[in-house]
Amino acid sequence: MISYEKAKMGKQLMKQFIAEGELEKAAFIGLIYQTPIRVEDVVTLKKSELDGRRVLKVSGKYEKLYVDRKGKPYWITRQLQNILNSMNGDSDMIFTWKLEYYLRMHCIFWGILRLHDFRKEYLENEVLLEKKRCGKQPKADPAGCVEIKGESEFSKE
Repeated sequence: MISYEKAKMGKQLMKQFIAEGELEKAAFIGLIYQTPIRVEDVVTLKKSELDGRRVLKVSGKYEKLYVDRKGKPYWITRQLQNILNSMNGDSDMIFTWKLEYYLRMHCIFWGILRLHDFRKEYLENEVLLEKKRCGKQPKADPAGCVEIKGESEFSKE
């Protein structure tokens, strides 16, 4: 999970919905800010697509598993995992309402904050973190290393 400005807003909204007893709304916002999964795919998420804290959701648009830049599935917090597993009893479906309900709910509660902004910020921060890690610890490729000889060996006249 990445904690940046919009993610903090998402976390606050999730806590607000939990306090109000609106677990379905809390789960929706939790998935939106903790994973870069498209809104349409979050609404159709099933309990069978959760493996512990890993989300094994296949994109409806690209028909590929949602994975991070290293090819690993995205993780959610234990709190969100408990909420998702407790919803709707024995049913495999997590969310009972249609996409339009969540989009309308979004317009009523958050006004100018777009749901897609959570996804966009998550992915941008993922790229920034990877660049930062690579900048601190460059990895040498033994197969691609080229030995450079000093000038003194070439300039003997």
